[in-house]
Formats: sequence, structure tokens, C-alpha cells
Amino acid sequence: MQRQGCISYIDFMRKARYISPNLITKLTALWAVSESGLGGIFHAMKLPFSGLILGSFAVMIVTFMAMYTERKFRTIVQATLIVILIKAIASPHSPITAYVAVMFQGLVGAAIYTLMDVSRFSAILYGVIALLESALQKLLMLVLIFGKNIWEAFQEFFSSLAKQFSLQSLELLPVVIVGIYCLIYFIGGILAGNFAVQLPQAIQKQATIMKVRTVRVADVPPARKRKMKTRILGLAFIMLFIALVFILSGSMNRAIYSLLRTLAALSILFFVINPLFKYLLQRWKNSQKLRNKKQLNEVLEFVPQFRSHARHAYVIAEEESSMFRKIKTFLLTWMALALFSDDE
Repeated sequence: MQRQGCISYIDFMRKARYISPNLITKLTALWAVSESGLGGIFHAMKLPFSGLILGSFAVMIVTFMAMYTERKFRTIVQATLIVILIKAIASPHSPITAYVAVMFQGLVGAAIYTLMDVSRFSAILYGVIALLESALQKLLMLVLIFGKNIWEAFQEFFSSLAKQFSLQSLELLPVVIVGIYCLIYFIGGILAGNFAVQLPQAIQKQATIMKVRTVRVADVPPARKRKMKTRILGLAFIMLFIALVFILSGSMNRAIYSLLRTLAALSILFFVINPLFKYLLQRWKNSQKLRNKKQLNEVLEFVPQFRSHARHAYVIAEEESSMFRKIKTFLLTWMALALFSDDE
């Protein structure tokens, strides 16, 4: 690596003939970096459905691990715990659902690849289950916070539009929207699983076809810390929408009940469940730091250089025109650099 913010691929190409002996450790570090630091890069690339991409990446990483280890369950579960631990250290303000999703992805992958050989079928099955859980988890949170009022409000809103414009199909629009949302994640799971079994070969191919070049590192914007503000505005908008629908339909009592119920649910979530979860997570984090200190340090050693690799991959991916090719080029280049190069 050159010192003036550039990377030379000459040495990289010489080392691209073999997989690193620290494969599992490097894959774990890649997963950890994706969970705690790729938001800024994906935002800079203007990629939609970044959560879907990160979930698919987790499927690919876990499948990659399963291909190159005999003790699949133990290896994947240990890697999952290390990723959660690094996520808790690097981004302690992540919502509970983010940790649940990572844990689910790891445990389901460990279970499937312990019971079944790594194949196209098992990888697609894993991808579909992992990504559908991510989609349904978001829907479940809406139901828990807003209850059935949000669904009733949407139905009443679209029913009124249907009567006004004499359109019967609008009444089913909420069902169609939820169906399309789940279908996107379902298809994403199929694509992620299918690509996961081809990933090792695709990475080696990417390393082989890379031309000797020098890439100047662009300044990639860091992940923006506006998630909490965006969530609050989103919740406020939904609450206002529900209240307005019920008020305009003459159901003032239902509007007041909906607002009070939502405020109560949010208060329990933010002032009871969330602090309790953070406290338990902190205690677990402190105990795991001592118990898995060696493994944690080994993974953490790779994290800074893998973040640097991500910036290099971003520069190369930006040369592509289509969104799909940007995503594919970024992931393959990033993983090729991480697995085949040893930065000095």
C-alpha cells in the first residue's frame, strides 16, 4: 500500500492465489464492519434498501464460513457472538431489533448448515428465512407499537378513497403493499442464497481480473447520525395520520385511544425495555470481553484495514453505471481485498 492515500494492486495480484489462513477471522471482521460501518458508504452510493443489502451480505458471509469449516455450528455461533459484541462496542445506540436480526441470522445459518450440506437449496432456504424475518420483524414492531389501529386507519383511508372515486381495488391496497414488501425480501433471500454458493469462486475471479491500477481513496461520508431523529419523525407522522383518519371519520374516541395507546407503548419501549436491554447487553459485553479476549482482538485487528478496503471498493464500484453492478462490484472487490491482501 502506498502512503499517499493510494493502493497499488501489484502486490495484491501476487497474493491473490490463495485464501488467507485467517479466513474465519477475516470473514467475521467483514461481517462486523458491515453491521457497524457500511451505512455511510451505501448512503454515498445512493443505494435503496440498504437493510436488505446488509441482510443479504450476512447470508453470504455465514454461507462462506460454512463452506470452509468442519465445525459449522460452533464456528458460526462464535462468529455471531463476536459480531454482536463488536456492534455493541462500535454502535451501542443501535435498536434492539438490529441485535435480534444478527442473532437470528447467525443461529438459523448455524442450524441449517449443521443439518444440511452447503448447497444451492440450503443457501436459498437460509436466505429466504433470514430476510423474511428481517421484513416481518419491522412489521411486527409496527403492530406492537400501534396495535391494529394502524391497519384499521389504512383500511378506512383507502376505503374512503375507493367510495369517492368508485374504485373497489383501493380497499385491498394495504394488503397489496404489505405483500409487495414481503415479496421483495423473499426474492432478495433467493438471490442472496443463490449468489452465496458462488461467492468464493466469484471473489477469486474478481481478484484475477483486476487490472494493475492505482486508486485514489475518495472521502466517503460517514454514516449519518440522524437515524433517531428520522425514526421520531416517522412515528410522529404515522400517529398524526391515524389520528386524522379517525377524526375525519367522526371517531374522536378512537383517535384519542390510538394516540394514548401508542404513547404508552413507546414509553414502555424507550423507558423500560430499551434501558433494561442496554443494561443486560453491557453486562454481557463486559463478560465476553474477558472470556473471548483473544478472538475479539484478532477480529478487531482487521476492522480498521477492512474499513479502508471498503473505501477503495467504493471508488471502484462508483465506476459502474447500474445499481446492481455497483452493489456486486463493491462487495466482490471489498471481499477480494480483505481475503487476499495483507496490508503492511
